[in-house]
Amino acid sequence: MSGPMSLLSRVAGGGMAALPELPRPRRVPSWAVGDPVAELAERLSAACSAAVHPDEIAAVLESEGLTDEQITGRYGHPDLFSLARELFETVPRRFPEPEPADDPWQVDVWRCVLRGLTFALPGVAYVLGGRWAGGDDGPFGVSRAVAAWGAAALCGWGWNQALAHRAHLHLLAQRPRAAARCLVTGAAVGACLAGAAAAAVAGPGHLSALAFAAGQSVYVASATVLLVLGRERSLLYVLTPLAVAVACGAGGLPSPAVAAVLVATAAAAGGAALATALRTALTGEPPERGPAKPPRAPWRERVRADRGAQLRARASRFGRSRAKTGTDTRTTPGRFARRTAGRFARRAAGPGTDTRTGLVSSLRTLPEAARLLWRADDGVTDAKGLSPYLSLPHGMAGLAGGALVVAAALTGEFVAALTVSMGVAEWLLFRFRSRCLTALRGTTVHERLLARSWRVLAGCLALYAVALAALAAVEAAVVPGAAAWNPAHLSVLLALGGTLWLSLLLQSCGRAWTGSYVLAAAVLTAVALLAAHTATAGTVLRLVCAGAAAVLLTAALTMTGRVTTHR
Repeated sequence: MSGPMSLLSRVAGGGMAALPELPRPRRVPSWAVGDPVAELAERLSAACSAAVHPDEIAAVLESEGLTDEQITGRYGHPDLFSLARELFETVPRRFPEPEPADDPWQVDVWRCVLRGLTFALPGVAYVLGGRWAGGDDGPFGVSRAVAAWGAAALCGWGWNQALAHRAHLHLLAQRPRAAARCLVTGAAVGACLAGAAAAAVAGPGHLSALAFAAGQSVYVASATVLLVLGRERSLLYVLTPLAVAVACGAGGLPSPAVAAVLVATAAAAGGAALATALRTALTGEPPERGPAKPPRAPWRERVRADRGAQLRARASRFGRSRAKTGTDTRTTPGRFARRTAGRFARRAAGPGTDTRTGLVSSLRTLPEAARLLWRADDGVTDAKGLSPYLSLPHGMAGLAGGALVVAAALTGEFVAALTVSMGVAEWLLFRFRSRCLTALRGTTVHERLLARSWRVLAGCLALYAVALAALAAVEAAVVPGAAAWNPAHLSVLLALGGTLWLSLLLQSCGRAWTGSYVLAAAVLTAVALLAAHTATAGTVLRLVCAGAAAVLLTAALTMTGRVTTHR
């Protein structure tokens, strides 16, 4: 007899042979015995533990080939998604931690404070230009000169915000020369458009007011170039003499002296912007931007290290000089002037430029920089342009937001506090994106990410409201003729500030059209209500900005809970 019976007879007769080891069945956990859903969860534990949403488990179940009869009959669920939801709630989350990555939203807080100063300091120019604000009555209950300045400001805000976005797109594409060329040409066109708008509103007979509007347009265009290229300190240096002049009582000087101060400020801003653009075109390098600087060592250690390095460098230079054939190492005034000129030439010319002839060589590099400014990064004269559609929503948002700020200024609200708070607003935007990115990396469930992002949004809005209230209190106590620090004026300030901050938040998250639509609708609604004389200007501005802030907050809550927003 062969087969199984012969094997059994040999075992019974004492002829024990080596039996093949059969595979043991997989041990089912005690909690899964008799429960089909638990058995399915144990079998698909790897896929279920790595899922972040029940729909992912539903896709896995569908790929397993489960039919509706199996789902209802064996597992007792009405449909596939109900079974996936139970598996998602039953199996705990287990997946490898992500690799530590850099946070691109880290920013130096002092840089934001510096940018806030550059936003606020241009306002002191109106203290000097107030002598040219008189004249016959114009639109909206103000003189034609003030209306012309408002028209130039609105045109400049809208145009230059779109220009800044367009230049940033070139910088993101690693095309710094194209960004510099876009800024130079766009700033010139924007200044001309703003001046033309001021001339159309003011009309003939207001030459002083038109000259002030032209200087304002030049400054706004130059400030756009410097801020986009990361030269906030240069802009602060340009504005410092103007602020000092106002603080020393320059308003009492004759009109020619005041005009000279304003012209010098506008000319310095334009020269700094052009020099920065030429330097970018010459070096072909984008401005230095990145995360905040790492914490520095204590100041005593830094001083000792710097002093030691200086002494070693001085000793090395002295030894090399003594090794030469009797060269006098004393520093004379002439040598000091030549060394200073050489250092200036090397800084102006940039790396890789011959600076042996001092300042003459730096002047020779200007035609080369101008030629490179009009040349594309790839060596083609006609560079591929970007679609204007990409920057159109930013221009619309800038124009609408500027209209709301001008309306607040005409109604006597806290505009200086709002302007100074722009630095705080920018820092809070970076903080929001950074905290949300941290929440995304440390959250395993979509609902938890939504809750954490909402808490971060609420915290940033609360901090900005506190900053606005504090700055408004300072303005009411320091600025003569400022609005009273009471609930009526504070409500307008908080509503307007929240509207602008939420609009900027949507722009930073790639929803620029939403913010531009809401701001444009707010402006049109305010104009319609004011034309119908339904309420006072302050009440209309309060209601309109509160409604716009509510709509923008709803859009922000919907958007910030998405994973793709923070990637």
